Amino acid sequence: MPRIFLHEFRGSRYTTSELAEMSGVPAGVLRGRLAQGWNIEQAMTVPTIQQRRRGVVSNLIAIDETGRSSSAQETTNISFSEEANQ
Repeated sequence: MPRIFLHEFRGSRYTTSELAEMSGVPAGVLRGRLAQGWNIEQAMTVPTIQQRRRGVVSNLIAIDETGRSSSAQETTNISFSEEANQ
């Protein structure tokens, strides 16, 4: 039976597969990074070469404190002066 490792991330415990799903970084890459001494935050947020090529920076959905839970500004606060239009 395979051993299941739990990693603590932002106050909760997750399996490597759960962390991979949250971050978009493949589980094998996460395991390798952690084995090399990376901390959880680095392992999850540094994009892989393939992700950088596609323009993916991070996929940290469903994690508090990533800005996802903050409300977006509903109206823009952009103003233009008449001088700029001339």
